[in-house]
Amino acid sequence: MQKRILILILMLFLITFSLFAGTTGKLAGRVKDDSGNPIPFANIILEGTQIGTQTKENGQFIIINVPPGTFNVLCTQIGFASQKITGVKIYVDETTIQNITLVKSAMEVEGYQVTEARIELISKSKTSSGMTMTSDTIEDIAVDDIEGLIAIQAGAVLIGGELHIRGGRANEVVYSVDGMSVSDPVDGGAALTIDTDAIQNMKVMTGGFTAEYGNAQSGIVNIVTRSGDRDYSGKIEFNSDHLFTGVDNSNSEVVKFALGGPVFGPFSSAMREKFTFFFNGAANWYDGRYKDYYNSDPNEELEYLYQPSYTPRNPYEDREQFLEFDLGDRNYNAYNANLKMKYVFNPRQNLTLALRGDELDRRPYNHYNKYALEHYYEEESTQRQYLATYDHLFNPQMNLKVKANFYQKQINRGPKGIPRDSYFTFNPANVDSSFPYYLPFSLTDYSSQNFIIEPLVIDFQGTGFILGSEGANYDWSYNTDLGTTEDCDTYFNEPGAIYNTYWDDENKTYSFRTDFEYQVNEVHGIKTGFEIIKHHIKKDRLFDPWLIDAYRYGEYLANLTVDAIYNDSTYLNLDPNDIIIGLEPGDYILNDLAVTLEDTLYFYSPEYLYNATIAGAGRSDGYKSYPWQGAFYLQDKMEWEGLIINAGLRFDLWYLEKSYDILQDDGSYESSDFEKNKRFQFMISPRFGISHPISEKSVMHFAYNYQNQLPQMQYVFTSAKPEDAITNLSDNIVIGEPALEPQTTVTYEVGWQYQLSEDYVMDITTYFKNIYNYVSTEKVYLQDDGSLISWQIAEEDDQYDTSTELFRYITEDYGSTRGIDLNLQKMLSNFISGSASYSLSWADGNNSETEVQDETSSLREFPLDWDIRHNFTFNLGFSVGRGEEFYIPFTGVLLPFSNFSVNFLYNIASGRPYTARNINDNDEETNQERYPYTENAELKITKTFSFSEKISIRFYANINNLFNKRNYLNIYPKTGEPFNDGAYYFNEESHYYVDNEGDYVSDSTIFLHDLAYNPGNVSTGRKITVGMSFNW
Repeated sequence: MQKRILILILMLFLITFSLFAGTTGKLAGRVKDDSGNPIPFANIILEGTQIGTQTKENGQFIIINVPPGTFNVLCTQIGFASQKITGVKIYVDETTIQNITLVKSAMEVEGYQVTEARIELISKSKTSSGMTMTSDTIEDIAVDDIEGLIAIQAGAVLIGGELHIRGGRANEVVYSVDGMSVSDPVDGGAALTIDTDAIQNMKVMTGGFTAEYGNAQSGIVNIVTRSGDRDYSGKIEFNSDHLFTGVDNSNSEVVKFALGGPVFGPFSSAMREKFTFFFNGAANWYDGRYKDYYNSDPNEELEYLYQPSYTPRNPYEDREQFLEFDLGDRNYNAYNANLKMKYVFNPRQNLTLALRGDELDRRPYNHYNKYALEHYYEEESTQRQYLATYDHLFNPQMNLKVKANFYQKQINRGPKGIPRDSYFTFNPANVDSSFPYYLPFSLTDYSSQNFIIEPLVIDFQGTGFILGSEGANYDWSYNTDLGTTEDCDTYFNEPGAIYNTYWDDENKTYSFRTDFEYQVNEVHGIKTGFEIIKHHIKKDRLFDPWLIDAYRYGEYLANLTVDAIYNDSTYLNLDPNDIIIGLEPGDYILNDLAVTLEDTLYFYSPEYLYNATIAGAGRSDGYKSYPWQGAFYLQDKMEWEGLIINAGLRFDLWYLEKSYDILQDDGSYESSDFEKNKRFQFMISPRFGISHPISEKSVMHFAYNYQNQLPQMQYVFTSAKPEDAITNLSDNIVIGEPALEPQTTVTYEVGWQYQLSEDYVMDITTYFKNIYNYVSTEKVYLQDDGSLISWQIAEEDDQYDTSTELFRYITEDYGSTRGIDLNLQKMLSNFISGSASYSLSWADGNNSETEVQDETSSLREFPLDWDIRHNFTFNLGFSVGRGEEFYIPFTGVLLPFSNFSVNFLYNIASGRPYTARNINDNDEETNQERYPYTENAELKITKTFSFSEKISIRFYANINNLFNKRNYLNIYPKTGEPFNDGAYYFNEESHYYVDNEGDYVSDSTIFLHDLAYNPGNVSTGRKITVGMSFNW
């Protein structure tokens, strides 16, 4: 015992562990003879693996570090008939109990007595709430993305593509793949795309987190990817959503592939199990729901009012087709790939390497740029993860994992077709355009006090002379042919408008961690460790590059030492084009007549003026920062026959470094120091959970948690500085705050599981959460000594200067959620499986988002924007397996085929809240009105043709929005409708339309107004996707 304790203490000091954990489960049980006596030293092996152990003297066995999946358990002992238990399921972070009875045998019997494992519908060791989905379940369900799968879980809602769990914000859900985080550290949420084909097991935790899980307040999505095995298998899949007319589609094609097996299988039978791989990838090309709007023609759509003369541009005209399928890029082009290789050195040691990533190239639609999409933004985002895992099983009760991880996310965005390094181009013609963003019209438009030297004239030929054909003042223009536009208010940006921002963001994360798990005895199972994370964050954004800062423009020219030209014959009768060599701009000119002149007219070649334009262009927002994160936890899972306790303590910290670098408008970086007392943050999170099996069919659990989450780094690091508020009087200056307190959630939950029958299990969980330290803003005033004084103090005391105001981030907002989650699940039997879940919840708080506000946050709580009071989901599956026969009920008619399945998924939910607005455009009480209820149904039909045990072709059809229900996604607060903003109404007395003041509204105004309504305010209609896959 002392040796065990010594080993445990040493490991506590030597190992490291992660913010996220759980990629394996545990198998335990007892082996007895047919008289009930324990059988010691029996061999327990998981068939097809090298995982196993021996029973102890009391017949008990425990195997830790078992990957999730379904296994056959082999049990052998001399003098007994060997036993094979089939279909034993292992789940992440759970203990599967499998007791085995061996029958005495006087002679050796070849083979195994085969027994099917008893399906445990309730988990007696689980002290948390959530659900687990396997690859088999995911393949048959009528959802094809991870967020949609999670939304099936009670307590989860999907609003506007963002996932909320039990009333929390979207950035409070943390995603991990193979035990390592793939969430964005800057703004939260999932970053890396994992195709469902790569998922072996997905666990969604909605409450009762154990100490190994951290930096998450609402939910944890833990994905374990597939590994290869000794035999080859794979698939090729294709689907499309535009094979049927009369239904909505996004002009989508999807191609997928998967291949797994031994790396050197054909060459070495000994390596078939030692070195395996799994490789899959997917490509999705689609134009999106607004595909028809990309080709909008203002000449046709606006001819009701006038005759515009725009040159229509068809973005699809250059596409090539094959069998009516578009070739090449679409508006959206998504790719992802996943490679996982595993090498087994011996039964106790293995090494796993994983390389995965995704890329999304998109040219999104924006309704108010409907006629100006040619230079609306395009974006390329990429994510990469490289992961190495070394696994060492010292014995069946002690395991060590060591992991090294690299994660990278990059986003590049800018106006379509205009690279960042060539936004301006030289234009030797003075274009007269009424295009509103065509700036600057003339470099001489700026007032003389802002320029070091004025006026400025461009030498277009670069000869050092001003030619008569060149004129005096010409414009810099964009590198695109814009043409002219007519002046009209159409509620749309005019054709030729250019997106005004460039992004070049990059986040890198380097992680190192270890896991250590030790089953001390039959009762105590210890987990412990810590993780070290180093972030490299770069934010680089350029706004309004066509707006030239006069000071920076002139400063660039003033710092030049180049040849300049004096060119005005009216000065002292000098000959035109006399060149003065070696002039330093800003100095006096000494010409050959030894006359000193001030305010001389200087001429610069286009090269220098172009560089000056770039130097003065736009305003920058960005920084570089290198913060650290770390975590340590200790957890003990104590398992008795009638009681399971999970008790743990977790420590999280971060270190911001001494300073970070702020991007300046001229492209350089300036260091900004943190105060010493604001560089560290430290959090302690106690975790406690109890599970009490009441009977073989009933179990209750209770959990009490402190769940801490570091604030998003976008609120800590900003490019704005307090002194910016002195010169910037038009925008609100918001500065970051390194001393933001961690966001904290205190959770209480009680759950009850009850097995109604061999097929049905019911789960009821009630919870309450208090949430503190949400990020908000506070108005402060800058003082002469550089200090910042809160508005409450400054406005009560006349000694403080209140002339320069700005805002800083603070942790002041709060919220609370409570609710009941009910789930009824039916296992597959008699061809039917399914589930039904219902959530009744309240999500209240004093702010739904972080926003700039002049006063202190409201102290009163109100329903948050994602507060869905009632949410019901019904999932029904019908499956006829290979070789099975199904007779249609009440008819006696045999279904003419097998290998057939149907899945029906239905959701209905109450509407989310919104703040109504009265006829005078004043807001009513916050979030006291509700959207109409939402409803959606999905149907998936699958038929498989098998040619052998392994080779098959699978055909399927997915019908999205089966009932063609158009749910409201956005509404106008004055009317509560998606296509009526309440700007005018029909007057019964006058029989014409009037506005809110009673003034007449013309037909042309109504026409333009109605044209501007966004079709995205309602959901898409019915869509049918048809596909096939070849499997082997």
